[in-house]
Amino acid sequence: MRNPFEISAGAWWVVPDGRTIAVPSFHESWLAAHPAIAGGALHTVDFVQRSGWLSVTQYSDGMLEVISRDILDPRQREALRRLLEVNKAAITKLVVFVPVIDGCLTIEAPRIEDWEQVSKDLDTFARGGADQGA
Repeated sequence: MRNPFEISAGAWWVVPDGRTIAVPSFHESWLAAHPAIAGGALHTVDFVQRSGWLSVTQYSDGMLEVISRDILDPRQREALRRLLEVNKAAITKLVVFVPVIDGCLTIEAPRIEDWEQVSKDLDTFARGGADQGA
């Protein structure tokens, strides 16, 4: 059994309470195979917006891609903080997408090791809405 927020390479659902659910292929395939949980969502963004879960993909090169419903929401923000903290040894680059914001936020090491700075970058991204690179 995994510790809360612990992941490895591949696709994951991360519930804000720390539960992690491995996705054997693509998030959309998992949604199709779990209709009772998916609640009619057919694609990742739709499910993220409905559920409040984070869509997470950890690539073997150290990149962590996260889709969040609302990165200003305290539960979503804390889940991201814990995800980064627990998996920090494997993460060299963070890319955050929020469906209602154009673009993405990219933060690379060593900056991602400073949660206070990451939090400021997330705030700026959420308010600016444009591609941001740190």
